[in-house]
Amino acid sequence: MKFWISINEILSPLISSLYHSDFNGAILKRSYGQITLFLGLLFGSAQVHGQEIVRVETAANNVWIVHLETDWINIKDVNRITVYDDIKPTLTGWTVNGLAPDDVGIYSNVYDEKKAVLINNEKYFPMKMNHKIYLIMNSELIEDQSYFFDSPYGDTTIIFEQNKVYCESIKVNQVGYALNSNVRYANFGVFMGDKGPLDLQSLPTYDVRDSASNTVISTGSFTYWGDDTGNEKAQTGEYVYRIDLTNLMEGTYYIEVQGMGRSHYFGIGYAFSRKIASVHMRGLYHQRCGIALEQPYTAFERGVCHQEVAFTQFPGSGNEGQGWIVVPQNAQMHQIEGGYHDAADFDRRVYHTKIPLLMLNYYEAFEDHFIDNQYNIPESGNSIPDFLDETLWGVKIWEALQLDSTNSSDPNEYGGVMGGTETSQHPGYGTDRADWENNGTQVYGTYAVYESTTFASAGFFAQASRLIEPYDVQKSEEYLARAQLAWDYAENHVFNTRLGFKMYAALQLYIATATGDSITDMNNPYHILFRDIAQTYIVDGGSWPYQYIAGNTSAFITTSHFISYLINDLVTDPVLASNLYQKIKTGADSGGYMGWLPENYPYAQGVTKFIGWGAATAQGRYADAAAYMYRLSEDPQQKQEYFDLVSQLGDYSLGLNPLGQSYVTGLGEKQVLSPAHLDSYWTKYGETPQGGTQPIIGNVPGIVVFGFTEGRSGASYQTAVSDFLYPIWDSLPGQRRWTDGWSLINSNEFTTWETMVWNACMYSVLYSAQEDPVLATQESTIIDESEKLSIYPNPVKSSVNLIADFGAGRLKGSIIHSSGKVIRRLNTMISPGSKSILIEGMDKLSDGVYFINIEAENGVFRGKFIKTKF
Repeated sequence: MKFWISINEILSPLISSLYHSDFNGAILKRSYGQITLFLGLLFGSAQVHGQEIVRVETAANNVWIVHLETDWINIKDVNRITVYDDIKPTLTGWTVNGLAPDDVGIYSNVYDEKKAVLINNEKYFPMKMNHKIYLIMNSELIEDQSYFFDSPYGDTTIIFEQNKVYCESIKVNQVGYALNSNVRYANFGVFMGDKGPLDLQSLPTYDVRDSASNTVISTGSFTYWGDDTGNEKAQTGEYVYRIDLTNLMEGTYYIEVQGMGRSHYFGIGYAFSRKIASVHMRGLYHQRCGIALEQPYTAFERGVCHQEVAFTQFPGSGNEGQGWIVVPQNAQMHQIEGGYHDAADFDRRVYHTKIPLLMLNYYEAFEDHFIDNQYNIPESGNSIPDFLDETLWGVKIWEALQLDSTNSSDPNEYGGVMGGTETSQHPGYGTDRADWENNGTQVYGTYAVYESTTFASAGFFAQASRLIEPYDVQKSEEYLARAQLAWDYAENHVFNTRLGFKMYAALQLYIATATGDSITDMNNPYHILFRDIAQTYIVDGGSWPYQYIAGNTSAFITTSHFISYLINDLVTDPVLASNLYQKIKTGADSGGYMGWLPENYPYAQGVTKFIGWGAATAQGRYADAAAYMYRLSEDPQQKQEYFDLVSQLGDYSLGLNPLGQSYVTGLGEKQVLSPAHLDSYWTKYGETPQGGTQPIIGNVPGIVVFGFTEGRSGASYQTAVSDFLYPIWDSLPGQRRWTDGWSLINSNEFTTWETMVWNACMYSVLYSAQEDPVLATQESTIIDESEKLSIYPNPVKSSVNLIADFGAGRLKGSIIHSSGKVIRRLNTMISPGSKSILIEGMDKLSDGVYFINIEAENGVFRGKFIKTKF
């Protein structure tokens, strides 16, 4: 008796204050429900009703969705007392305007998750639940009518206005569609949790409205795509209907469906594509290692991280770059910077060789898409396109890990490239930050010199040497020397197993040493070696895993390993070049390894089998062959079709998916709230690792989480989240097997090399800064105003006029393509007072970006011009 009196003494003032407040009944009921939740968690009650009505939406013209949200609930790591049934809301007692629904469905997921806590020495995961209650009525919704919802969890009222009430069944790219794509659409599909899909009896009409004026821009009726109601790994569980958006011009819109509600906002045009490309690229910037993140480049600040590393040359366990590294006390430390944190961890691994490989080759293939000052990174304004600057940050780590006379006393080691950095344990969510790991005491060491990283780096350095030459001749020479040093090390150590990177390195060294003479270049030893490997392992099919299989990133050869052979003006084997081209084309036309083609699937997810970690949201993997075919094809219709294919894949992770979920932080209206990103914890909750506070600004943008997976982990820290997805994981269609919550690692972690870099490259294809009328006008034709060289016209047609105060006498210089190839030499005499030079014949140049370097009496002059079709 005393026990219950004491509890009453605790609660009665609170309950009394609620009854005597100005709260309405709904708030009162919800508050009382939260007290019940508190009691249930405290005393193990089997009936917990701590739910609060937070919003009302629709799913169809006769289906309401009432969202219930819990307060924070501590879920035990193992041997859980509370299970889903304890917090599942009751589905009885619901009415709308006094009428009971014909049926009630439920769809539950984790809404958010805080860091793990210890309670009585046991680990708990605090999380919030969101329950969607589907009220299936026997009559259609009526415009402008008021609806009163009564439930065991409170009541609320809403007026149904179809241009204001959100309908979750309308799925759009929540940021914006590519303006240049001929294929743009939204999808409509109803899925009501444990009540499954809904097949519409008639096709409703829709309006597309301008977001500012609400003016109707376009009208139409749904078209039926088809039945996708199974629960296989790539299915949605929906009957899918399509809404055509292809006739829209630039602008911001929303879709209003007759009798059902409206969509999220979405845009079409350069402004939206610019934002998408920038956020993804800056996502990599936010994962940089060895540098402080600070204003004015980002509001998501932290200090310098991992400045020093011990060259432990740990051999690893098993495959290259595996196993923890324990650094001995008093080990000699080396200054190091470059590369990117892997994910929620801060290591830099062999796998990260994929980052500069992709970025160097996408830059080379689409060099006219990029300009300086594009992404607001520390290198912006240095006259080098920001994409190349960011790419070279990915190369920088392999420079630091190459052994030479500055960091090794053993000449036999010179040229070898160590396999990355690691430490002795994983960092913790809510305890560690990149610059404050284990209270700032965590020490990192290096893996041993590996064949993969040495061959890969030889290729990176040789390719970077060409690409940086128009901007920095000295750095170009340094890169080429590093490439040769790495290649010589590999040859001296008889490396011959990592054939994908060996082929790539041979190709890049061939291009770097090519003379233009057909006989000499056909007999170039690097060229011969490249041809032999490419023929065996690409054209002839190779043997697993040394194969080229478009869209299969477990295969050790990607398009980026050999694309330079097809996009450079150099001596090639015409038969081999044709066969390589055909391999890429076949991959693009057939949907690659996954067999994904837009006519066969309602959503452009790209992945259809083996949906493991990182596969579901990295659409750049499945766009890769089509993106390069967009670059290679000379047929305008084909080029457009390949661009359209890439653009459809680009819509998926930004909301055009069955869950209507943006899987990218910082983009979309319905974003991931709880990514497994350690630095985001501090900006999300306004804390610092040292115990201070900072402004709450949310998750670090640009993180692409893994998304749905076919299976789920059995680890207790992950099932603490996934056990609370309902309907249960395995009963859901594959594309719905996801819920928020950072400790569900296989859904909400990410990696820079598996998800982020692929999509950053994909969006760099879909967005060209040179075509953007806003950014293109900001890009001056003068690289450095102090050098006082102006180039007109730009974009160039048949001639260019160079204007500067050159002085008198001999003028020497060169025109260089952005790939590093010298196109024309300049050598002429100019008269005193002459301030312009006219260069004819520019119409014979291929489209692209070109640089001019001039030495004259009054100094060195440098500039850039763009050659476009005219």
